[in-house]
Amino acid sequence: MAAAGWPPLLLLALLVLSPSRPETGDIVLKAPTQVHGFLGDSVTLPCQLQLPSTEVTHVSQLTWTRLSDSRSVAVFHRTQGPNYPESERLEFVAARLGAELWDASLRVLELRAEDEGNYTCLFVMFPQGSRSAVTWLRVFAKPQNTAEAQNVQLTGEPVPVARCISTGGRPPARITWYSDLGGMANMSQEPGLLSGTVTVTSLWILVPSSQVDGKNVTCRVEHESFEKPQLLAVNLTVYYPPEVSISGYDGNWYLGQTEASLTCDAHSNPEPTGYEWSTTMGPLPPSAVAQGAQLLIHPVDKSINTTFICNVTSALGARQAELTVQVKEGPSSEPPGMPKNNILLLILGPLVVLALLGFGLYFYWSRCSRPMAASTSDNRPVSYAPVANSSQDSQTEVTR
Repeated sequence: MAAAGWPPLLLLALLVLSPSRPETGDIVLKAPTQVHGFLGDSVTLPCQLQLPSTEVTHVSQLTWTRLSDSRSVAVFHRTQGPNYPESERLEFVAARLGAELWDASLRVLELRAEDEGNYTCLFVMFPQGSRSAVTWLRVFAKPQNTAEAQNVQLTGEPVPVARCISTGGRPPARITWYSDLGGMANMSQEPGLLSGTVTVTSLWILVPSSQVDGKNVTCRVEHESFEKPQLLAVNLTVYYPPEVSISGYDGNWYLGQTEASLTCDAHSNPEPTGYEWSTTMGPLPPSAVAQGAQLLIHPVDKSINTTFICNVTSALGARQAELTVQVKEGPSSEPPGMPKNNILLLILGPLVVLALLGFGLYFYWSRCSRPMAASTSDNRPVSYAPVANSSQDSQTEVTR
């Protein structure tokens, strides 16, 4: 790839003494502002000169310079060919001896992290002078991402319950979490296996509980080399001893009932390994038969008036629950599912309605039966004088 080098003073003279004129605006140097490649791969830095058909010019030299140290990394001279002072991992794509030097595109092989930086492409021309453009070469490394649950027990304190790792990224990946369970993230970084890469680890921290076990949180990884973020779901695992309750008793068991049953409801991680039924008085009554998580009772008799105990064991310990049963003398006469208060309302409701209706009719009748006051045509009240008795009038007349 490399040709024989020539004296540095000759290079300097060619760059400094080349005639330069103000740009005419007709000569165009096409080069992207940014190019990216991946570690270990090859990448090309495009740089091409475009001239109008009427323009006459001679390109004597092509030069690529790294801005960080202002040193030439690749040179192509019209008569002496290519020279790569710093690395043999570089090559001109199109420039050839004996041909016009309109294309200065440079290929970088086996990309390394230290290759990243700003590079200047320079055309030395006569009589127009020189033209240059800057391209930023970015070196990426696509990370590998994993997420997993951290097996924890009930601690009462915040602990990591999930871990998300983005390995060997350049630049470092960005990790965020989605969770409906609350919590917080704790992120750390360390150098990756390849030079210039970074491994990012993020832990999701919360207080573990039985309600957290089996729930999901999501790790979201963003990187400039991804078309879209990667989402990694994590199913949480929390180990906890049995949580126990007893169901099946509705408060309406009666003597002679042919069958009834109780169920020992237990939740734990790992799963329960055993169920044991007993009472506060000791062993089970003769009419109660244990079958794992169920207690079958047939028939219901007075011995069932007791407090039952279900004891559940698992690899993390044992827990128990109690339930007191009170047996009635006979079956309830109430309709199933109908409380006493509702029955009372059904009986008294119509009576109350009838009473209110009768009171309304009586009030209406009493108002209608009252005499109406007489009135004159002009609506003024009429006064009536009392009428004297005729016998009394005649007696008065004789006395006079």
